[in-house]
Amino acid sequence: MPIKKLMHLLANLFPNSDSGDNPMAVKIFHRMNVVKDFFVSKKFKKNKGWPAVQGNYVVGNPNGQIAVCTLTTDTLIKQIVQWDNIAIVGKVYTPNLGIEKIILNIVSNPNIRFLVLCGKDSPVFHAGQALQSLFQYGIDKEKRIIKAIGHYPVLRNLSVEKINQFIEQVELVDCLEEKNIEILHQKMLELHKMNKQPFSKNNGTEFTDIISEQAEFSMLKPGGKRIPLDYDHKGFFVITTDPEKKQITVKHYFKDNKPGYLIQGHSAEAILLSLLQNELVSQLSHAGYLGAELSKAETALKLNLKYEQDQSLKKTN
Repeated sequence: MPIKKLMHLLANLFPNSDSGDNPMAVKIFHRMNVVKDFFVSKKFKKNKGWPAVQGNYVVGNPNGQIAVCTLTTDTLIKQIVQWDNIAIVGKVYTPNLGIEKIILNIVSNPNIRFLVLCGKDSPVFHAGQALQSLFQYGIDKEKRIIKAIGHYPVLRNLSVEKINQFIEQVELVDCLEEKNIEILHQKMLELHKMNKQPFSKNNGTEFTDIISEQAEFSMLKPGGKRIPLDYDHKGFFVITTDPEKKQITVKHYFKDNKPGYLIQGHSAEAILLSLLQNELVSQLSHAGYLGAELSKAETALKLNLKYEQDQSLKKTN
């Protein structure tokens, strides 16, 4: 029954007093609202699918009222998630897909009424500043967060209704750049004492609704045929590691086995970028292969494992 009709019915059943007040109708309406919130919460407890989308987070008490975003700071998560009334704690880097995940996980849990923003913001993507702007200024007709300064702060995969529900459901508790665990704990205790009721306008958001809000991808099956490396007219590479120097060595040879170029470094990414920049690779499959092998080599050095090109990593003797 719509809220307006229910209020009119209660008003007819319990006429106003001489002063114009209707305390009995208000009391009954309040109790009915409490019962509705109770069943919304119960319905949520039975749903084992929460959080609705995957992400870089740790779940605490799903019936807690507080979600915490530590932005790029790792060290706060393990401590905060153990506190009372904490539903979920996680990081976010981007002002688009990252914030979309936060919104979907919060609106799918009516118990969450606070979003605490803390930790260090990304100096590149400014996701924290984007969240501040979202609550302060909202979005424009293109679903771009107004006055957000990070790269492409557009929530294109969400409906306007979901975004507005998020803004209405939770109160943003702005502790941006705060990393002092004692100060944050005191703030969480203050929020815990407020003891808000579950968000009633959620109406028990179904996870099927959440799934439909996510971006639709075209499915591809893993696999494919890699072009033989012999076909790369730029040549081939021999990759070795030096565990003592923690260094990767890549030797480039031309197709006739004539030595070409030598590059040494500690970063798989930096080495691969150098090979690509100097146009020593002509095939995408060859570039993919080199990226995988160089990553293996870097991992071996970091974890003290034995690296051999084209072989699985092994423990050192």
